[in-house]
Amino acid sequence: IALTHHCLHAEKRDCPINVYFIIDTSESVALQTVPIQSLVDQIKRFIPVFINKLENEVYQNQVSITWRFGGLHYSDVVEIYSPLTSSKDTYLTKLYAINYLGRGTFTDCAISNMTEQIQSQMAPGVNFAVVITDGHVTGSPCGGMKMQAERARDMGIKLFAVAPSENVYEQGLREIANLPHELYRNNYAITQKDTLDIDVNTTDRIIQVMCYKMSCLEIAGPPGPKGYRGQKVSCPNLWEKSNTSACHRHCVSP
Repeated sequence: IALTHHCLHAEKRDCPINVYFIIDTSESVALQTVPIQSLVDQIKRFIPVFINKLENEVYQNQVSITWRFGGLHYSDVVEIYSPLTSSKDTYLTKLYAINYLGRGTFTDCAISNMTEQIQSQMAPGVNFAVVITDGHVTGSPCGGMKMQAERARDMGIKLFAVAPSENVYEQGLREIANLPHELYRNNYAITQKDTLDIDVNTTDRIIQVMCYKMSCLEIAGPPGPKGYRGQKVSCPNLWEKSNTSACHRHCVSP
């Protein structure tokens, strides 16, 4: 699905969009399935489906839309597998190389690292993070998910929370996601319920939200018709009125 099928508004400008994936490969996610690596492999199938819907294009001959992708995966350690890159092939090659890490789950440190990565790369444009986790944590050495998610939001990064399976801690996912949760959480999942099929509906809905009222995708419309000439209003005692009077604010002397 091309971006133009999702977006209705745009403006005369460049529109660089950065999408950073945060992937939980800790025990709480990976041990939900047998073999252990299989759920991680499902995530590695979901992301290519997602980014292959995002194409560089010129929108309505007025906006140049470009996409960059980056990512990290984590447990109680964080591994950055790709800096932001405009090459899908480069990004996907690095994504396919990640493996299950195991051990604990420090999601706050993962979000903190994502924020630092986007800041350090001086990424212009609109920044999104797609956090794929079940919401469970085993520790919060970086200040907690809520604090780090708020810090990312303060930096202008919008966070989506996507479940890797049906076994989730929903409150944790809501702490990560931007408000309103109807846009940034909304039961997003990598696979359809009770199947191993990729949830394409999740990818499409997230793309729709990415385009929602994005200022760089707003195009000025044609000027409206000239208005009717207004009626002159006489304020006979204008100079006797105070500066705060309605006559002084809205009338001019004939």
